Amino acid sequence: MGLLLSKLEVLGSNSGFSEMAYLTAINQLDIRGTIGTKMLPPKTEYAAYLAFKFVNGCGNNLPSAKSNIRFVNYESEIHAENQANTVHLPRLQESGGIPKMRGDGCMEVKLGYFDSKKDTDGPIEARLFEKNHFYKIGLIVEGVEFRPK
Repeated sequence: MGLLLSKLEVLGSNSGFSEMAYLTAINQLDIRGTIGTKMLPPKTEYAAYLAFKFVNGCGNNLPSAKSNIRFVNYESEIHAENQANTVHLPRLQESGGIPKMRGDGCMEVKLGYFDSKKDTDGPIEARLFEKNHFYKIGLIVEGVEFRPK
């Protein structure tokens, strides 16, 4: 996970992730999860999800962000940023069911899809970023999860 210009605490986790980050006050957000293509069966479609929750009373200050997925060895970061999708991170009750609630008490939002290809080598990066310089408070990031679609 990468977080820019941040005030955060790294906490233990009760979910399947080894640790989580509690963002107390940040003005830029850049969360990245990577997985090596060698760890994935070839010719399978995957989705990447950000698992998160908000501290009570927080979360309205980050209504949306950008997300992308890229094969690091084959696509530049700038190109991937230019192709990014908008994802919405409002609280569950305010968004009509998006993001989805997980069984571990967190919410999740889909960052994107990718196909694992037999001839592709190197890491795949899923990223959520937001650069508007307004402070974001109270976001707890559990992690990025890759799973078959």
